[in-house]
Amino acid sequence: MSEHLNIGGEIRRAREAAGYSVSDVENITRIPTFIIKDIEKNKFTSSGGTTYARGHIRTMAKLLNLDSNELIARFEDLTGEVDRPMIDLLSENNVTPSQNPKKKISYKSLGIAAGVVVVLSIALPAVLSFTKVNKNVSPKSAQVASNAPSQNNAVATKTTGVSVVLTGVNGQSWVGIQDAAGAQVFSGRITKGQSQTFTDSQLLNLTIGNAGAVNLVVNGKDLGTPGGVGEVVHLSFTPDQSNQG
Repeated sequence: MSEHLNIGGEIRRAREAAGYSVSDVENITRIPTFIIKDIEKNKFTSSGGTTYARGHIRTMAKLLNLDSNELIARFEDLTGEVDRPMIDLLSENNVTPSQNPKKKISYKSLGIAAGVVVVLSIALPAVLSFTKVNKNVSPKSAQVASNAPSQNNAVATKTTGVSVVLTGVNGQSWVGIQDAAGAQVFSGRITKGQSQTFTDSQLLNLTIGNAGAVNLVVNGKDLGTPGGVGEVVHLSFTPDQSNQG
């Protein structure tokens, strides 16, 4: 491999020159150790696709004072993947929804629907008659019933721990969330206008594939969008923390 295309080697040399270990880079950027090691070996499949690999390279370049645009250009020379419009990149990583073909209505379905209409035409008069009879219940009986304790009243509870609210504000983004034990809490898309709330008693680790597409509210504090469009960010939040970890 020519030195021009040895992106991982340049990142590794810059990291070592800056006095950072791989663990140091992971702690600062939230990029997992195994991904950092693979990128330093010019292996990008573990990043989850070229879109996320670009984001990781930009993040590490910023930390190590490298020219991210030059590294991305060399990355494209190495992989043959050019920086396409964001909609194409999101589609490449299964972030955009696929178009579901319209299902044909079968004669069997039409028959079932017709049967339901017939049943309703028979049952509805009986229901109306029953309702009319119930109107004759004495006011005293109705009052007793109204005074009975309701079992459906919601009891307000105070939420403790860490709370993260993600709201789609610009297109859509893939989001992965893990708890303190490393268990997957959520993995999927957040689309524009959609809002999701996640809580944990100790810690929430977030990986956001398109940071400019979502707004963050952590422990009641609005943090805005955590990055730019197409940028991959890794964040951690604890109960007493309302800023990016």
